[in-house]
Amino acid sequence: MVITEEDIMNAKKAYDNREEVADEALATLYAKALTRNSKRFPDIPQKVKYVALKQPSGGFLLEARSTETCSADGRP
Repeated sequence: MVITEEDIMNAKKAYDNREEVADEALATLYAKALTRNSKRFPDIPQKVKYVALKQPSGGFLLEARSTETCSADGRP
């Protein structure tokens, strides 16, 4: 799927308002859109990976997860 400008803005809105996204594919797309375009929004965490977490209600919530740096031998 190609990430459009509308997807980026919808992802930002869903993240800011803590809205649940019903569709898993759409939630994953939104997470990728935020991860790749977070520099456009200085008010959200930077240099993190955004993920779609499944909620007990069946929806998905966008969350920021810090990326761990690894040493040369591949261990954190």
